[in-house]
Amino acid sequence: MRYAAICVAAALLAVAGCIPSQPLDEGEIGQYWLLTDVPDPNAGAPAPAPGPREGFRVPRRWTIRQHASTIWATVSIVRAMDKIKAGTDEIAFSVSPSHARALADALAQAREALVDLKEMVDAAGGGDRNRWAGTLADALVKAEAVARMVVMESEAPPPEGAEPIGMAGEPVLQMISAYLNERAGGGLLEDLAPGQVRRLRDVLVQVIVKLGFEIAGKEPDADVREDVLRQMRETGDLAALRKALRELLTERIDAAAVARKPSSKRKTVQTVLSWAPRSLKLLEAFLAQWDKMDSITVELLRREEGSAVAVTIAVKEGREVRLADVMVLMPTIVFRGTTRISVLPDAAGADETVVTLNPVGSGAVELRYEGLLYGLVKLLALPLADGPVREVRVSSGQAAYGEKLLHVAVLTEATGDKADPRRMIVVQDRALTRTAREAFSLRTVTEKRETVVSYLTPGRRYTYQRIKAEADR
Repeated sequence: MRYAAICVAAALLAVAGCIPSQPLDEGEIGQYWLLTDVPDPNAGAPAPAPGPREGFRVPRRWTIRQHASTIWATVSIVRAMDKIKAGTDEIAFSVSPSHARALADALAQAREALVDLKEMVDAAGGGDRNRWAGTLADALVKAEAVARMVVMESEAPPPEGAEPIGMAGEPVLQMISAYLNERAGGGLLEDLAPGQVRRLRDVLVQVIVKLGFEIAGKEPDADVREDVLRQMRETGDLAALRKALRELLTERIDAAAVARKPSSKRKTVQTVLSWAPRSLKLLEAFLAQWDKMDSITVELLRREEGSAVAVTIAVKEGREVRLADVMVLMPTIVFRGTTRISVLPDAAGADETVVTLNPVGSGAVELRYEGLLYGLVKLLALPLADGPVREVRVSSGQAAYGEKLLHVAVLTEATGDKADPRRMIVVQDRALTRTAREAFSLRTVTEKRETVVSYLTPGRRYTYQRIKAEADR
């Protein structure tokens, strides 16, 4: 909502002609508009990494195709789960529009579980064990609700004409868990036996418990996961399960030993939890238009700098997938044809993530400034130009105690500009925070926030600045 308000204010000021601008030197935009080189994943790619235990392989490549037939897709999902349980390097299956609707519901609950984990970062920092136990219990209950929706209790496909119960969620959630494990350096699933890795419920509980204790700076004992799983099996009512898990986790956090040294994974965990819910929401938006899709392929890559992920999105010929509600008043994002999107953590530094968008053939991911408000802005103040997105860079850091920085740069091209199509959108956010002491906990309060939004063309830079103090909040 903060950025939505900024967009509203900037748009109104633009319409009023109040957006200041200054010229750029000739060729200056070339200092900023530089695309990151993405290595060919097929050139010298390393052998697939082993699974959590020797003898079991986690797929490195996942292909999800759209198929109109629910029966056909159901059979492919059953076969895919058989391959996952046996261990394989690549997996492919189909999802029908009926499956897609149920899968979107399952992902929405999984996203809420990740949001709960994100809230635990604040709970852990404040030392509030009751809040920590409550939020972790909420996340686990949501995971159990997802597992009950998607886990196939029988290996046989349902009879013809039967309504799917979100069964496509099982391989998709296995894929998401594999990526979270990859980003955490393999530490989330390393102590699971192959038989446990094959069971989605075990994997979800392992990931959430491991992340939860990681956030709290504690080392869980070996029995926590099994005790949580046993409680899930024995408690049918989810409300009762939440109460039981909260009591169990409150006891275990008290008994858990403090981590011997600060975990190197903590920062990675916080980073993952900041973007993972948004990524799942984007996937839900694609599922809502699944009949327009051809396929989505996800590849877990290894680089010298660490792990990465490449997502190839293929839209049916002549169709468009439109994401108009990603954020209030943000431009519409339009996918057409085929585009390979590479997410490269730490690509240009320890705190910077680069997302590259490389078209395949005539494919593209475009920003389109549509609607009456953007029409007025383009007419009266800013030369906003529709066109493909080529790269997004996100970096964050802490310049001093209590000062948090965020920098987002979006490199685009103007479709109609044959001379120099380069354009940039830059958002810089600086927040000054302090710690507020309450009766039984600590919390972080933002005292002041300064946001600068810039739009760059080859010849000019347009800038909007907004400062908001705590009293204005």
